[in-house]
Amino acid sequence: MQKKTYTPLLILAGALLISGFIVTKSSIVPKANAQLTATYNSIPTVSGKVLFMQQSQNLTQSVDPALVDLDSQLITCSPNVDSLLTAKPMLGGSCLAGDSTLGTTTGMFLGGQCCGSMKNLTDYNTELQNLQQYKDIPDLPMNPYKTPVALAKKWIDYDKATNLTPSEQATMDQAMHMSKEGPCCCKCWHYFVNEGIAKKMIKDYHYSAQQVAAYWDTSSIC
Repeated sequence: MQKKTYTPLLILAGALLISGFIVTKSSIVPKANAQLTATYNSIPTVSGKVLFMQQSQNLTQSVDPALVDLDSQLITCSPNVDSLLTAKPMLGGSCLAGDSTLGTTTGMFLGGQCCGSMKNLTDYNTELQNLQQYKDIPDLPMNPYKTPVALAKKWIDYDKATNLTPSEQATMDQAMHMSKEGPCCCKCWHYFVNEGIAKKMIKDYHYSAQQVAAYWDTSSIC
């Protein structure tokens, strides 16, 4: 059998084809965007960084400024907010990441997304709009994703200090069964804020179990 031979021209053509494939292949691998990297580095908490990484698809896609703002808040599942009001604030972790040491909490709010990242602002804006029906209740957070720390503490302290009568407790228990998640999906700061608000609604505004459940389902941070 005659041995096949390959001319230098054919060898060169094959090499070019292979190198072209490699270049094309490597060109589709996303690279981190410098501006997105800077934004990522500016986010003060570990949880917030995780959220931004998910929303930006590993720093390759732009993120709505409203989402960046929410990522930059105090994202925690801790029920204790007292430490955030001290000179050396410590932030407990969330379902996404561990604790964060903060230099200050000035200008920051207790935020949401503690179980996962928000990627679509439509539901968020709808929630804010629906919460307007409760604006006549003093100090009720109109944006639970940006709750002032002092306001959260007020409702948590109210929850601890307020005991319901048997009939009022029955209304609370019924609301727990009617609501999708109760005050919140886990017993974090938002859970006890919403439990305190529910007690206020039942005691002073005579809310029914159905009304309390409707409020809880409207006020979500997950």
